[in-house]
Amino acid sequence: MAQDIHSEILGCFHGITAEVVFHRIWNVPSNALLLHLPEPQRTLSGLQGYRRVSVVANCHIPQPLWMKLHDPAVDWRDYYRRILKANSFGKVLSLDNATMLSTGVPMPELAYREETDCHLWAIAFVTAGVEGNALRVGVDTGRHHNPVGTINTVVFTSVELTQAAMAASFITLTEAKVVALEDLGIKSSYNPALQATGTGTDQIVIVSGKGEKCTYVSGHTKIGALMARAVTAATKEAITKRRKALNS
Repeated sequence: MAQDIHSEILGCFHGITAEVVFHRIWNVPSNALLLHLPEPQRTLSGLQGYRRVSVVANCHIPQPLWMKLHDPAVDWRDYYRRILKANSFGKVLSLDNATMLSTGVPMPELAYREETDCHLWAIAFVTAGVEGNALRVGVDTGRHHNPVGTINTVVFTSVELTQAAMAASFITLTEAKVVALEDLGIKSSYNPALQATGTGTDQIVIVSGKGEKCTYVSGHTKIGALMARAVTAATKEAITKRRKALNS
């Protein structure tokens, strides 16, 4: 991969720095979102499980390289290592202290939203492609369309979440995503008569905060409501951005 790399800082949110790295992967232009934590924190990822990390990354995989995802001869870990090394802060980041996601959606189509209530806050960073494999889970047959879509959701919160609360948050965040799909009338790619509930490749990362300890994050709680509102708003914006980019 060529070293044609530059980065842009989207902003700093309660000490979390959002950086987009623009680069080339196997000579194809690409980009990645790096969400730098002020100190290592506990995360739960649908891909990598429960870990303590310094950065959460969402990496764009451009369409010419989609088939490489299934090529056992391709070392994607090397790609991820190079992206982490390319951060503009000179931090020593590795796969040991990072949580990684990948998507076919480029980071300029990223959306993020913060919701607050007094001292409580939640921020959602979302990329959303629903144009290829949006489905109604448990109803549609799991097969890929081309292009393939993915909704990646990363949520940070002010409260310290117990491990159980982190797991339970996946329920709240998924329900919030479904609200966004319903509000936008996103239909299944497999059966357009059906309302979609997601895509076949969606992923979530939840990052615990440093505030008061929280053991419950349902919609009956303030923090659960904040997380849900942030995810719904960011998902709707991300889908809208993606549609606009595809139609331009």
